[in-house]
Amino acid sequence: MDFAPTPAMDDIREEIRALLASVLPGDWQGSGFLPMDVRPEHFDLARKLDHALAARRLLAPSWPVQYGGRGFTPYEQFALFEELGYHLAPRMTTISVDLVGPVLIHYGSDEQRSRWLSAIANDAQIWCQGFSEPGAGSDLTSLTTRAERQGDEYVVNGQKIWTSMAHRSEWMILLARTSQELPRGRGLSLFLLPTDSPGIEIRAIHDAGGEHMLNEVFLNDVRIPASQLIGEENQGWRYATTLLQYERGDVLLIGQYRRLLDDIERGLAGATRTELARSNARALLAECEIEWNVGRLLTLRVVDMHTRGLLPDTEASVTKLFMTEAYQRLAAVASRIGGLRSILRHDDTLAALGGRIEQAVVSSTIGTVMGGTSEVQRTIIATRGFGLPRG
Repeated sequence: MDFAPTPAMDDIREEIRALLASVLPGDWQGSGFLPMDVRPEHFDLARKLDHALAARRLLAPSWPVQYGGRGFTPYEQFALFEELGYHLAPRMTTISVDLVGPVLIHYGSDEQRSRWLSAIANDAQIWCQGFSEPGAGSDLTSLTTRAERQGDEYVVNGQKIWTSMAHRSEWMILLARTSQELPRGRGLSLFLLPTDSPGIEIRAIHDAGGEHMLNEVFLNDVRIPASQLIGEENQGWRYATTLLQYERGDVLLIGQYRRLLDDIERGLAGATRTELARSNARALLAECEIEWNVGRLLTLRVVDMHTRGLLPDTEASVTKLFMTEAYQRLAAVASRIGGLRSILRHDDTLAALGGRIEQAVVSSTIGTVMGGTSEVQRTIIATRGFGLPRG
């Protein structure tokens, strides 16, 4: 594996930096909630950026040209996403581009690809992910939402929870049970569902920071045309695990981590030697520097596997586990070094880094749960990676 940057990657970084400079305010502090910016006051800016990226075919850059992409290699896409993360770019299309798109490219019909990939890449269509349920979060194969075939339609009943940005989304990729006879994951199917369908009710869930990103979604006799089933019936778990591996290989966190670390180090540039020694800041930041380099290399390993046509499994879980926990440690270090100002929220003018440290503490905790908890990732690594028996 050769991780040295190519001239094409350098060109992409320059292009995206110029675009971001033309869209984002000069004093932009962003939010601690990447990959999606959940603050209502940032929504219009996020949409402006999404449309600016789409106009340059940079919203879904690795997709084929006929679907609105530019055919980027995985390494070129890595360069672009790392820059987006570093500049704290507000986006509303992360699930659309990074999760829904790859599943449609791999398993969707020609009609589905033509209709939805183009809408995502060219029109910045917002999607959400209807997977977790009150009794099926870490163990999705135990979900109970049912989709029953009735002629040319499926009728769906059930409940989803922790559905990020459902209240802003136009469409949902939905995982539901289509067979009661087949065991667990073998009886699940994936569907494409408009969020304004009759029978859908979306209720807000406010997180520990008071932000509205998460939702409950209730489905009562919701009808989905059979043409909006992805692939084959009862094969949805196989397709969903593909989606989850893309979710666990997120590059934005690498850039976001680097930005917070740089900002902390810049903030300490004028500190005296006594102040640095008292807080042990240098030793703490050295550990964070090491962890960033390790996490970046793990992420690049996933990128390299995509380059060679391989689908990461254990490798994506290792990366997700390490980076989300490393970011949690970085947030704790930032809070410790930043002192009392670091616990102030973004709406306080005295808050360090515009409140981003406080937000990072909250969102880094959420990050170890979203996309599969750290405990789930360790189980995947143990069983699939090392072949250990389940306890």
